[in-house]
Amino acid sequence: LSTKVDFAKLVSLTEVLGAAQIPPGEYSGATVTLDYTGAIIVVDDGSANGLPVTPVDAGGNPLGQLTLTVKLDTHHELEISAGHLARLSFDFNLAASNTVDTTRKTVTVSPVLVASVVAADDKELRVRGTTVSFDTTTVGAYNFTIDLHPFDDDGPADKGQLVVHVTATTSYEINGTPYTGAAGLAQLASLGAGTLTVAFGSLSAGGEVFTATRVRAGTSVRNPELDHVSGNVVARSGDTLTVHGGDLEALGGPEEFVPGDVTVAIADTTVVTADDQAESDPAHTIADISVGSRIDVFGAGSKDSAGHLTVDATKGHVRLEPTLIGGTVVSKGTGTLTLKLSSINGRDPGLYQFAGTGSPTGHDSNPTLYVVSTGNLDLSGYSVNGPVRLIGWVAPFGSAPPDFNATLQAKIFPPPLPLGAALSIGWGDMGTTAPFQAFDAMHIVLDTANSAIVYYSVVQTIDVARLLEPPPVNPTIVPNPVAMTTVFSIVHATSGTIDNFLGFADFHAKLSAELPPTGKAAARRLFAEGQYDMGTNTFTAMHVAVVLDD
Repeated sequence: LSTKVDFAKLVSLTEVLGAAQIPPGEYSGATVTLDYTGAIIVVDDGSANGLPVTPVDAGGNPLGQLTLTVKLDTHHELEISAGHLARLSFDFNLAASNTVDTTRKTVTVSPVLVASVVAADDKELRVRGTTVSFDTTTVGAYNFTIDLHPFDDDGPADKGQLVVHVTATTSYEINGTPYTGAAGLAQLASLGAGTLTVAFGSLSAGGEVFTATRVRAGTSVRNPELDHVSGNVVARSGDTLTVHGGDLEALGGPEEFVPGDVTVAIADTTVVTADDQAESDPAHTIADISVGSRIDVFGAGSKDSAGHLTVDATKGHVRLEPTLIGGTVVSKGTGTLTLKLSSINGRDPGLYQFAGTGSPTGHDSNPTLYVVSTGNLDLSGYSVNGPVRLIGWVAPFGSAPPDFNATLQAKIFPPPLPLGAALSIGWGDMGTTAPFQAFDAMHIVLDTANSAIVYYSVVQTIDVARLLEPPPVNPTIVPNPVAMTTVFSIVHATSGTIDNFLGFADFHAKLSAELPPTGKAAARRLFAEGQYDMGTNTFTAMHVAVVLDD
């Protein structure tokens, strides 16, 4: 069976597939087709609409479909057996896959699809499907069963079933109304079988039991009478929102990306909820929607002659999603941080217009002096001028300061790497047969004097984007010895084969056999993620990907 996947939606989630799609057995790899036909790709260059680019291959030819053969580490293959949930981590690494040319307005693509049976992170799991049956009476074993429809699949219910366990604290949003615990399950059951439902949660240690922390169902997943837009609120004027970078799921049409701005009309009649809202939580209003909010909007959409999209949500529904901010610490107090922002939901703060966010006795939010209420979060690890990433909620419109209420500390990598760095080096389309000054089973030493280099950078702390200029000379790349998962990949651009290794020694053996003097391949690019120590000029990597021309 085949399933269509939008990797851009799975940045912070893991999806559950049914055993009917992957029969019992032992698997050494997978074949994945990436479809760039009609793709809309926009580079965030700081402008309102971004820079549209065309995907091309190494020869400059437009891309259609690419078929990749993704191989797992031969020592750690995928075992599928009945009654168990097996983990298979796919990571479509956009940073390693793409080289952007803003002059030619192209992006050269050599897809890096990392695969491992060991989860590379602790992402939340998502289960999507239609309800089949409910157990609302067995004490201590409340659950419901769904037919799996993973990702955005709405085809026949032939992809297996899964029991979703729930607890007294599981939160529900059903048809735009929040519930908690038994009341939520009873309301879900009242809708009957066949209700489209999405559950978020985690697996038990043995992988047999999925327990949901929150559930969405009915029109909270898809409203048959309203269009659905998601994106970031970059401005608000009265009851008019400007939403940027939105995804549109229009009635009766395919889902599409909206590269520019979407105008959203709201009113006191708009139903407002928040992700993971409990039934006992205070009700939300349109006042809670402010600049920096990430939202799901259900309303009536229309486009003018120029193609600009407007959504009337005055009789619709807005769901607030958590906002991720990154920046550096300007000052630190008890229960508060003042930040110089570098990103809001991955976007440049310059994209946001903060007019109207301030209270009558305060002032509008200032991204260079952004006040965050941190509540009970541990601030001992933060210092002035140090990086920070936080998850929470922007303050209600017209109430700042504080500008933001943090609930979680965001981590790019699992401990002990809470913050990271990215190293990128490219040797052009022709590549180089001598990319390294030294290379063995323990480390790589780059040769930054190689005349084939067309770009080279080290960004200290991903998403806070502290570019090191000039970049270090001949840094040493070593595998992280204590990380939960390390994955090292060799991408064969011509054949479309990607070899993945959990061990650096195996990665070294294979790559050494591909490069001269043993092999004939040339290296085009190297991308690494991890941590960089300027004192020792050492990059400790959790992931290294090398793109070859073969």
